[in-house]
Amino acid sequence: MLKNISIIFIPIFIYTILSNFVIEQKDLILITTVATTIIFWATALVPSFFSSLLFLFSCSVFSLSSKELIFSGFASSAFWLVFSGMLIAAAIKNVNLTSRFSKYFSNLKNINYLNILITICIFSSIFSFVMPSSVGRVVLMVPIAIAVANSFGFKEHDKGYIGILLMFILSTSMSGFSILPANVPNMILSGLTSQIYHTEILYSHYLITNFLIFGIIKNIIIITLIYKFFNDTPKLIEQNKTKVRFSKNEIILLLTILIMICFWATDFIHKIQPNTIAICGVLFLALPFVGIIKTEDVNGIKFSSLLFVATIIGLGTVVAHNSYIKTLLTDIINLYTPSSYAVFDYIKVTLFMSLSGIFTTQPTIPAIFTPMAEQISNVTGFSLDQVFMMEVAAYSNIFFAHQAPPLIVGLALSKIKQKYVIKTLFATAIITVVFLYPLQYFWVEFLKLF
Repeated sequence: MLKNISIIFIPIFIYTILSNFVIEQKDLILITTVATTIIFWATALVPSFFSSLLFLFSCSVFSLSSKELIFSGFASSAFWLVFSGMLIAAAIKNVNLTSRFSKYFSNLKNINYLNILITICIFSSIFSFVMPSSVGRVVLMVPIAIAVANSFGFKEHDKGYIGILLMFILSTSMSGFSILPANVPNMILSGLTSQIYHTEILYSHYLITNFLIFGIIKNIIIITLIYKFFNDTPKLIEQNKTKVRFSKNEIILLLTILIMICFWATDFIHKIQPNTIAICGVLFLALPFVGIIKTEDVNGIKFSSLLFVATIIGLGTVVAHNSYIKTLLTDIINLYTPSSYAVFDYIKVTLFMSLSGIFTTQPTIPAIFTPMAEQISNVTGFSLDQVFMMEVAAYSNIFFAHQAPPLIVGLALSKIKQKYVIKTLFATAIITVVFLYPLQYFWVEFLKLF
């Protein structure tokens, strides 16, 4: 009963409070809709598909934005990467290739839960250098993660099972923020700095500036938290040591994935979109004379997960193009007064950008703040280059799963409840603000000496 009352009360309460501050009716309804949708996503008061449909319905009925922006998620690269990824995951399962991948982890010496987590983190981080698009990486990693968890005797609802899957998903996603071509927000930032300010962000500069703090140290924090929350005892299942030759379908699938990874890794040369590469791979595997992807695999896709991804992207796009929200952010920035300590200014400005991601999602942080970077620089006293790197610190810090499409994809594919990832994400976000932000500031200052 209380849950049903909350569903009705939350949007009414938000609307009533905001009506004292927002004059334009359309802007008031939009902000109420966005806030309500995010609260529903974060709290799981209603199923995710209901929240997604509510947002799309409200935006359409009240004409809160153009239909092209509202439904832009369905045309996005991420949406079709998720769709293709679900079918690739099904193909990996169909040929039982996951068991081969899991043997690598099963052969670890001195097997304990901490060693498993560390190995997964190193494996995922290295893979982030090879394959761009964190969504694509997550899609390939989840079937492997499930096989690895099963190989250590963990069942679906065991703590150890959940921790292993979260380690794969989080380390694959988080590492990418510190490697320039490995995540969508990175490429948005790079593209806009070049387009607006004629400044090219170099791969090496980006890596040196961000990888130590937001790649290595943050992954250590994630390993520590997952170990604390989900520590379990591996129960290595006796496996058949006899070497089994690769089947025809396994070879075909491995070659297809290898070709896809090669195309993903060289997209700076041929400019083919990652989703196009993924769809080509799916089409090949679904050819009648190949038959690795079958009709039942397509029928078995969870459309609610696809709807969720599309709506998150659409929400971010609508917010990023709303003039009222942009004006509001500009006014807030103009109110800022620098303090006597630059490190505190760094933390405050970066935290402000990071918190905005709760309502706008991570990919829209560079889309919103990069055009405002010169103004932020003038108000705060930081250089343009510093502001660009502050954006990286901001969008790499995630408080809730709905902020980052790769995490949502991973949770959808692994069927893990959001409540398990939220406590890890939120703890990591707080530690990042308190410890990693100042550490990053002093690291950047140190780099200036060279």
